[in-house]
Order: sequence, then structure tokens, then C-alpha cells
Amino acid sequence: MPKSLDQLIDFQIVGQFNGVILKDGYRIKYVKMAIAAQEYWVKLPKELSQSFNPNLVVGSWLEIIGTQSLDRKKGILKLEASSFHNIDAPNISNISDTVIAKPEIKQKKPACILICQKSDCWQHGGKEVYQHLEQALRDRGLSDRVQIQKTGCQKQCSHAPNLVIMPEKQKHRHVKPSQVDGLLNQYFGDRFN
Repeated sequence: MPKSLDQLIDFQIVGQFNGVILKDGYRIKYVKMAIAAQEYWVKLPKELSQSFNPNLVVGSWLEIIGTQSLDRKKGILKLEASSFHNIDAPNISNISDTVIAKPEIKQKKPACILICQKSDCWQHGGKEVYQHLEQALRDRGLSDRVQIQKTGCQKQCSHAPNLVIMPEKQKHRHVKPSQVDGLLNQYFGDRFN
């Protein structure tokens, strides 16, 4: 299993068949399911896709059992069937709106500001920007939640001083101490409220 996927969790869903997605124009790769006013795509392994009824009518009810995982890198819930079968229309009042447990997407990396400390950046105002960042984070009570990390050369010496806001990876060049408050408002203004 790729490192970006969370652990596999079993699921059992009941929903209405909403169509298929084909691979190579003939093999069923995904079954589209309408569940609680949302559409989910459930991947069918090759052995299951061969036994899928191609004449199934849209709106028919299916029960699918399988495993789910969250691709943290892409923020996508992945569902893969291990079995499925047609069922009679269930009593709608018995169907839960939370048929699939949706894992929470955690923030990938902590908030961090990377600032170049090499000579060009430091001599062209980087040291002052660094000091303003430290003070502004302290004033806002964010110094324990947003790290400032000095880095080596960011390969933008002619645009000194340079910094990068993480986890967005937004690069900023020619940063002046007077811009610090605006940057903090832009990236961290509502994140920690």
C-alpha cells in the first residue's frame, strides 16, 4: 500500500446504481453509486467486473461490501469492492445518511515559514523580516503554532530576501518587514480562529 494511503477500513453500503466507468472501452473499472444524495465511485477488481451484469438498470439497488482508504496526498476517499449483489428496494427511512465513514483529512504539515538566511537575503533585509515575523507571531499568540525556520539558499538571490509559506509552498520575493502583517493575515488569519 502506498505511504500516502491511510489504513484500510471495511465498509458495507446500500445505494442505487448510477452507471459505470469503463477502462479500455470495455472493462468495468468503477460502479457509480448514489448514496444519501451523493455519488461515490466504487472500484471493481478484475474478477468482480467480469461478473457484473451489464444490463443492470440505473436506479436498481445494490449492496456492496469492500474496503475504504483515504489518499491523504490527494484528499480522496478510495472505495474497492470485494463483493456486491442486487437487493430489493429498502425502506428509505432505515438507510443512514452516513453509510460510509469519512475519515477526517488532517493537515499535511504544520504551518511553517521558511526564510533564507544566506548572505544575499540576510544582508538585503532578511534579518529584519525574520525579526518582524518572530514579533508578529508572538503578538498574535501564534508562535507555538507557526514555526519560522531558517534555510539555506533558495536559489533566488537576485530577488532577496526570500521566504516560503508552508504547507501551501507559496514563494515570496523582495519581502519587506512592512509586508509581514499582510502575509500573516493572508495565510494564517482564519486558520487558527
